[in-house]
Amino acid sequence: MAVTLKLDKSIFVPKYYPLLFNYSHRWEIYMGSAGSAKSYFITQKIIARCWNEPIKVLVCRRTATTIRNTCFSLFKDILTKWRLYPQYVKIRETDFNIKFPNGSEIIFSGLDEETKLLSLNNIGCIFIEEAFEVPKPIVE
Repeated sequence: MAVTLKLDKSIFVPKYYPLLFNYSHRWEIYMGSAGSAKSYFITQKIIARCWNEPIKVLVCRRTATTIRNTCFSLFKDILTKWRLYPQYVKIRETDFNIKFPNGSEIIFSGLDEETKLLSLNNIGCIFIEEAFEVPKPIVE
């Protein structure tokens, strides 16, 4: 059963809307003050992409302990507002995982547990929330 996702343009931040279906850039960096809806828009963009094409997405932060109350919670809120959850999208709270009917999957992980990242494969998109928190690797 194919369900078309119909989203009114008004639910998106106007300055970001032109980027909603643009996947032509390898890197996207969103900058702005706190409360400027960066994370909200990126979450909307990822959900729309997962609905429209089968893709595996990794959403991460510096530490796993911050995932539940930030990124994961925001994804659940938007999926509920868009009436995709619980009817179409499956959410597993135990391992922070979201699955779409077309096979798309969103995996949430902290970057502090490297061993959990080793077995991930076929990741098509990565969203690093608060990237400035992630320490830079030391290269000698």
